[in-house]
Amino acid sequence: MDLVKQIQGISYSFVFGFVFTFIYSLINRLLYKYHQRIIRLFLQIIIGIIFGYIYYLGLLRINNGVIRLYFFISMLIGYILYLNYYSYYMFFLIELIVRMIKYILRPIIFIFRKVNGIMKRVKRVMKWPKEKFSKQSKDSCT
Repeated sequence: MDLVKQIQGISYSFVFGFVFTFIYSLINRLLYKYHQRIIRLFLQIIIGIIFGYIYYLGLLRINNGVIRLYFFISMLIGYILYLNYYSYYMFFLIELIVRMIKYILRPIIFIFRKVNGIMKRVKRVMKWPKEKFSKQSKDSCT
């Protein structure tokens, strides 16, 4: 492997570690209020698999998929630099992105809440005949 491909692989790994950590923290921020741990864990595993696949596809394009130890070290350095130096500043960007996503999804959430309210009322109305007939059948048996 020549020097140019090695430098491309190292820089790709560094940028990938930085971007992966940013997107991972963004997704964790979006799922912050979602308290079911199993689903959050499942989503985190899926995200990890997807990012691993994307990383390998990038290395496949750069140097025919050869994975070296210094690529992982470079990715780890990108991860550490993001966490130690840039995460505080990126937090404001993440909050801005979350607010934009909430603003965009506001009409959809409104519609789902209305449909959910209608479904709850329908369930409540469906319980009335069941309760009425079950009381009548109990009264007629005695």
